[in-house]
Amino acid sequence: MKAFLCLLALGIFLHIHEGQAIWCPPGFESFYVGPESPETCIKFAMDVKREWHEAKSYCESLLPGGYLAKLDEANLHWTVISYIRSHPEMLDEGFHIGCTDEVTEGTWLWTDGLPVEMFTGHWYPGQPDGGQKENFGCLYYDDFLYSSCVNGQRLYTICMF
Repeated sequence: MKAFLCLLALGIFLHIHEGQAIWCPPGFESFYVGPESPETCIKFAMDVKREWHEAKSYCESLLPGGYLAKLDEANLHWTVISYIRSHPEMLDEGFHIGCTDEVTEGTWLWTDGLPVEMFTGHWYPGQPDGGQKENFGCLYYDDFLYSSCVNGQRLYTICMF
């Protein structure tokens, strides 16, 4: 009986969802976007606005395996947009995400080194722009599509685990 109760408690603790178990640390939300995508833990860090490098370091310091959000999965990006739109306190804000062309102008990469898909519906029309003055990816109100944000701009942060 004790073993059963321990397993039951463990299952609740791990948040079992559609046959998959995921544990999101405190402050992270679980995002499930479909059977072909894994569940993801996302934190909307709205405690303080940070510049992009600070945001990246902050996400990495939260826990091993934490990183600045990589919204490369279409359904995940749209799900995050929907989440933001359902939270009025987020609607007039901007959020850093984990892509940059800081190393090579015009070559947008996620922080793990993989290329960002260009010319997709994820980018705001006309973005990225700004040349060497705008090297960091963000989601900006009111559409929360990818944008290239001004170097040094302080925004809230989206972290993933």
